[in-house]
Amino acid sequence: MSPVSQQPASRPLGPLLLRKKGFSLFGITRASLVRRFFSAMASVAIIVLVLIMVFLLRDGAGFLSTYRASLDVYRKSGMELCDLLEQPVREMQDKSTSLLRRALAHELATLTGEAKQRRDAVVVLIGKVQAMSAPERAALEVVLTASAPPETLADPRDQLRQATSRAAMSIPIPSVLSSREVEQFRRELATLTPENTELLPMLTALEAEFARQDTAARAQFAPLSAAVAACEQAPAALYETLVPLHKHARNTKELAQKRLSSRDQPEVHFPDQLKPILDARETLLTRLDDYGSRLKQAQAALPAETRSEEAAELLAQVRELLPEQAVQTAGIREKVLEWDGMHTVSMFHAALGFCFGPHWITNSPWQDFYGVVPLLTGSVLISVIALLIATPLSIAAAVYTSQFASDREKEYIKPVIEFIQAIPSIVLGFIGIALLGDLIKSVSHWPLLAWLPGFPIEERLNMFNAGCLLALMAVPTMFSLAEDALNSVPQSYAAASEALGATKLQTVFRVIVPAALSGILAGILLGLGRVIGETMVVLLVAGNRIAIPDFGDGLGVVFQPAHTLTGIIAQELGEVSRGSGHWQALFMVGILLFIISLVVNWCARAFARRLETPKS
Repeated sequence: MSPVSQQPASRPLGPLLLRKKGFSLFGITRASLVRRFFSAMASVAIIVLVLIMVFLLRDGAGFLSTYRASLDVYRKSGMELCDLLEQPVREMQDKSTSLLRRALAHELATLTGEAKQRRDAVVVLIGKVQAMSAPERAALEVVLTASAPPETLADPRDQLRQATSRAAMSIPIPSVLSSREVEQFRRELATLTPENTELLPMLTALEAEFARQDTAARAQFAPLSAAVAACEQAPAALYETLVPLHKHARNTKELAQKRLSSRDQPEVHFPDQLKPILDARETLLTRLDDYGSRLKQAQAALPAETRSEEAAELLAQVRELLPEQAVQTAGIREKVLEWDGMHTVSMFHAALGFCFGPHWITNSPWQDFYGVVPLLTGSVLISVIALLIATPLSIAAAVYTSQFASDREKEYIKPVIEFIQAIPSIVLGFIGIALLGDLIKSVSHWPLLAWLPGFPIEERLNMFNAGCLLALMAVPTMFSLAEDALNSVPQSYAAASEALGATKLQTVFRVIVPAALSGILAGILLGLGRVIGETMVVLLVAGNRIAIPDFGDGLGVVFQPAHTLTGIIAQELGEVSRGSGHWQALFMVGILLFIISLVVNWCARAFARRLETPKS
């Protein structure tokens, strides 16, 4: 029998490539080839990073000059002077008028509350009955639209009458209605047909009763009604003077924009265009003084006593607010006197407006403003919420997994936590809209939790909702890095601690965790970078309100809607024309995000470097 031929065993690829002696081509060995391959990949990563910076700077570099030119026209056309007067007055007006109207509503409710409840209850009941009998109502409407013979209408009418009667008998009736009114209501529901557009007699009677009580209540609370009217009418004379000046300033701006877009248009002589507005400045100041006097009259008209505690609290706020508004009015007067319409807007002023401006207003027929403060505030608050939730969860999971969990537990804990990274952010956004937002809103209405700041909440899409979802997305990153940092602590530390008599808990929290603290902090910072760069979740569930949150609510500020830096880019970039000022502003936001990401990653690297073993 012939001997069986033996095949040479295959050699591992690693030693074959990295052996010192062997094949070489044009003086290039296998080892140098592998080194050059990986150095080339590193160079590609650096080149991509540089290209990102170049493209961001290329499209955003011209923003400041474009924005400066826009603000210059805004000033020289007189629009800035109009806003110096109108915007603060309108804000003051909205605050004081809103408080006074709410106070008056609470006072009126003490006399008209029952009549209003009865009227509103009947309106709600009619809506419910109509919704429950909608199929039969739709069938009758089809027959009526088709102009069918009268004999064919009897059947659909009878079906609608029966469906309405069943609905009226099945729905619960509020206790504010008496038994006689309930019987009358159910009897009148039979007349609810598509061709009957008149109100039910019962509802008409309730409306008349409420109107009668409301008139009597307003007469009783005449001083408060007079204060509300005085506050509402306070800026009327000022607005009457501002309206024609608004129109003139806008026309001047349109002429200047035409000149910028086409050199064939005649050049705008701003001093001549600005003269009517400057001539009206004294009149505007007189009307502003009149506005301040009317505020004082409104304050003097406030009643000393109220029937409801809510109205008393609101009027106390008004009494504090109106003197402050009088002081603000004096400040507005000084700004109007100091305003120089021919002073050119500098590049520094445009940069300050972008970095510290409180308004992000685009596609406005009046003037666009690009201030990143409301966007940056939203991003920072949402990131802080996410870190406050994710940090204890991820670090606790990392400490337990690395120090206390058995090998079998590790096989389940690590894959489950790391699997969260595989969930698409759009899916988490859907969860936030359909589940988490409604859950948070419903829980906030529990009487047991009414003492919490911001509870109950009305907006289910808010910063807290977004922060919870971003915390879920950040946990895997922070958990993995924190666990690696804990596992990298030398075993000799634990052995020395136990030799000195320390317990397991003392060893973990007084020796191992402090030794791995820099790595844990690096993981937190990288989690921050993951959170602050997320787009889809915040775009779906943060509420997208471009305004600086009202920090007067204390911790309740987290339940307000907000917008973010990443969200504004995703929302508006596809709707702007390439190369426009709006386009450049969005790229400036991208540059700001890029800088924030670089700073966060640099800080993370600085902390992680402390983990490295010193070289001998």
